[in-house]
Amino acid sequence: MAAARPADGVERASPRPEASDGEAASPHRIPLRGWGSILRRAGRHVLTDRLQVLSAGITFFAVLSIAPLLVTALSIYGAVNTPQQALQQLSSLTGMLPSDLEPLVADQLTTITAASTKVHTFRGLSSLVIALWTATTAATYLLDALTLAYHETETRSFLRRSALALVVVLGGAVLLGAVIAVAGVASRALEDASGAARVTARVLAWPALAAVMALALAGLYRFAPDRKQARWRWISGGAVLTTALWLATSIGLFAYVQTLGSYESTYGSLAGVAISMFWLWISVFLVIVGASVNAEAERQTAQDSTIGPEQPIGERGAVVADSAPPYPDGGPPSGDEFRGAARS
Repeated sequence: MAAARPADGVERASPRPEASDGEAASPHRIPLRGWGSILRRAGRHVLTDRLQVLSAGITFFAVLSIAPLLVTALSIYGAVNTPQQALQQLSSLTGMLPSDLEPLVADQLTTITAASTKVHTFRGLSSLVIALWTATTAATYLLDALTLAYHETETRSFLRRSALALVVVLGGAVLLGAVIAVAGVASRALEDASGAARVTARVLAWPALAAVMALALAGLYRFAPDRKQARWRWISGGAVLTTALWLATSIGLFAYVQTLGSYESTYGSLAGVAISMFWLWISVFLVIVGASVNAEAERQTAQDSTIGPEQPIGERGAVVADSAPPYPDGGPPSGDEFRGAARS
């Protein structure tokens, strides 16, 4: 029997059906109920699978690596400008920090700027090499955490992991130096501009920095974990989510410390150190959260989310890509049980 036509006699295309949990070809095709499951699983994973402890370890070594990272960045910046110009630009940002943190950051910027002019000396080079070791250690632990966030077991050799961690550190330094250099060029270009143009440039600078951060995170999520690489569309969501959460959390934390916090009465002269370490821990933890959300989004579809030709489940080279819904209400198995179940 033929289907009834509309009263006006015009046939209309039916709306495109929403992909079911196992059919989504990209994260934005996952239905809302699927995202509820994704967020619940990601929350359980980051809170129960040693990821908070790994975040703390990364934060400790990151504190030791901030100085060499900035020294390297300022040395790169010195190719187009002087370190003193970089100090002037960075110092203008310290006015946005809480009062407990501003003196600490300002003093460190002065010290780091002076050190960046002595990198070519033997003492400067030896100090930089030692400091880069701590930065590489932090990056190595970050690789381990991202691998765990994707439910994988680390199989890369120590040398390979260390080499990749060094690339992450140097890449971060180059990126930071490039951002500072571009900011310096833009600042000089706007010196004679109108007040409206300068305000517009400052407003647009934040979305631009957020875009750079999201792109850097996407690259980290793709190349850092020990697994077959995911397609870009399956990692961009976590990068954008992490960037948005980081900006909101940073603004909220600094506003709280500035207006309501009592860190100085609690920590005394260590208030600045306590605030900076807590902020770094939150930053690292959010990076891992983004990776976990990406991983659980891949687990929400039976479609192949890895690069290359389509492969059947079990032959895709990634635990999260080799599993598919539905999952038990109690959540997926953890650790080796989960990995073994996904690969069987």
